[in-house]
Amino acid sequence: MSDRYLVQEAKTRQELDAVMDVIWAANYTPYEPFAQIFFPVLGFTTAHREAAIAESKERFWNQHQADRSSHWFYAFDTVTGRAVGCAQWVISESNPFAAALNWMAVHPSHRFQGIGSLLMNVGILRADELNLECWMEASSMGKPLYEKFKFQSLLKIAFDNEKLGASDEWRKCAHEMTPPPIFAMWRPKQGRRTSDLGGVRLPWELGTEK
Repeated sequence: MSDRYLVQEAKTRQELDAVMDVIWAANYTPYEPFAQIFFPVLGFTTAHREAAIAESKERFWNQHQADRSSHWFYAFDTVTGRAVGCAQWVISESNPFAAALNWMAVHPSHRFQGIGSLLMNVGILRADELNLECWMEASSMGKPLYEKFKFQSLLKIAFDNEKLGASDEWRKCAHEMTPPPIFAMWRPKQGRRTSDLGGVRLPWELGTEK
């Protein structure tokens, strides 16, 4: 990969606003069904969409400021100066579920430039320095990338939206917002996959081991 793309941590409101622009672009091109859960657009006009984007920027900034474990990183194009990818790593040294990749998004026009790997590297290196295990939820599309970084799939999770006597509104929301199945993925400390005896040690076997 060329030096055209660099990664740095978002420290200012302006930087995180640019991150949110990437997330909106990534989740609407193509459209991801769960986008309306996190980023509801309450109407059908351009004004409604702009209001939703403004609300999400305010909400995510406030959440980030209130959570010391939240670390937003973004990849930017050194030619245009624009953010083209982002990832939120939640790193908690006091939690047995110590590091988690909470969000990752890459702008549609830059999806095949290796930006996902850049954003993975920055969190993985930090987790390894702190000797932390990592967690994430992955789509079928993202799963191969995360496996490359020694994440392993533990469970495949399908969303059950069946409801007895469901209303038309419920069925409409279920049709429009239910995402495809996701995978609960785990990466052991330092990416190690085996115990001293050569067997895989799964997280529920580790308890709260430090």
